[in-house]
Formats: sequence, C-alpha cells, structure tokens
Amino acid sequence: MQKIKLHNAVEGVYPNGNATYTAAAPILKGQPLKFDSGAVTPCDAVTDAAIGIALDSAAANDIVPVAILGNFSGTVLLRAAGAIGAGVQITANATATGGATDVIIGRALEAATAVGDLINIAHQVGQVL
Repeated sequence: MQKIKLHNAVEGVYPNGNATYTAAAPILKGQPLKFDSGAVTPCDAVTDAAIGIALDSAAANDIVPVAILGNFSGTVLLRAAGAIGAGVQITANATATGGATDVIIGRALEAATAVGDLINIAHQVGQVL
C-alpha cells in the first residue's frame, strides 16, 4: 500500500502546526521527535533538538503526523519515559527536567506514574533554560 504525504495548499506551510514526515525508525504516539536526514525519529537524549510530538504511531518509512512544538493548536499527548509530576517541565526525551543543559519542550498538565503513560502537556518550542 502506498503512503500519501499530506501538505497544505502552500508547500511546507503548516498554519495549525500539524505536519507530516517520514519516520526514520518506528515511532509511538506521543513520542517527542527530532530530524534525522530529512525524516523524523524519537528523541533519546535530554539535549536533542526536538521539533514535535508524534500524533500517531508509525513504522519505519511510514508517514507520521507531527504536532510541531510551540505551533500546534492546543495541548498534546506525550508518552512519558518515566514518572513525571503534574506541573513539572518536560525534556526532549520525555522525562522530568534535571539539568542545566536539558532542552525543555513543555510542562506536564497531569502526572505520569510509569513509562509509557500518555499525559497532556502544554508544549513549547524546545529551548535550554
């Protein structure tokens, strides 16, 4: 089955912050993503340059919808990589912030108690605080 990549009328413009990219590796809904040679892959370090969060799961080479950080309308579901308290800042690899060089991508609006919990976050463009 052929995958179709969806674009807005103006190539490369995503007014609601919802874009689609090719998955470089398997992706789970809610994982923070970074670029990898023009495709996207899950972030694995707190210092990764996260660009968005997967809105659905995808296999490698499939198309995945992505909520662009700081541009997507509304909150987004994040797949926690561990326990996260409500109100805590979230890092690029979906953990609670802990270091001066962590890239912050948002704030938890509810608590996660285990790896894989999907929680609502208020997202932002990734930045080091």
